[in-house]
Amino acid sequence: MSTAQPEARPRFRDRLSAILQKSRLALLILLIAILAGTIAYFVWSEVQSAAREKSALWAEKAQELEQQWAAETDEAKKQAQEKELTDLLARILSRYPRQYAAQRAYLLKAHMADHTKDWAAMAEAYQTLASRFPRSYLAPLALLYAGVSYEELGDAKQALASYQRLQQRYRDSYLLPRALFSVGRLLEVEGDSAGALKAYNELEDDHPDSNWTKVARNRIILLKTEGKIPE
Repeated sequence: MSTAQPEARPRFRDRLSAILQKSRLALLILLIAILAGTIAYFVWSEVQSAAREKSALWAEKAQELEQQWAAETDEAKKQAQEKELTDLLARILSRYPRQYAAQRAYLLKAHMADHTKDWAAMAEAYQTLASRFPRSYLAPLALLYAGVSYEELGDAKQALASYQRLQQRYRDSYLLPRALFSVGRLLEVEGDSAGALKAYNELEDDHPDSNWTKVARNRIILLKTEGKIPE
């Protein structure tokens, strides 16, 4: 009498082979996607590197042109240099709006406006720099000089807003003492002696060794003498 032999259980290697056979299309697609992603990343990195290099060269050229333009005494040459510089800055901002070169371009636009005493253009360039690159080390500088520009325009409200923005967002900036004093000074002009005192006291508390604090102490004494704040 014959006895039926139990069916042999499939070995692990056979099971794995069967799974791989069923999944080979999905694995192939996954490998292709990984390879394509890797290639795309390296291409993107090379493009970004090339953009940084070229934009840096343009920014250096713009810096040289700005210095030549500022020093030029011949009016005809100065006008030609100004057009060349203005066109180059426009190309930088159009082609490389997120690169460091764009920050320098806005800074140079502000310098040009300062040279010609075009305070509105100067304020706009500095404000744009601070708004588009808030994490840049140039942002607090831009806000400070935007405030200076607005003061030249006689716009105390906008000037105060720029200084206060610096005060609120860049607590570690070396420019903070000057901004705080400017806040206090403009609040005095507005008749807000209590607000001015608050700014001056912040200077005293956080920056006791600053030269701006020394001036603020004199302002506090004067405000007390005039009876605008309590003794």
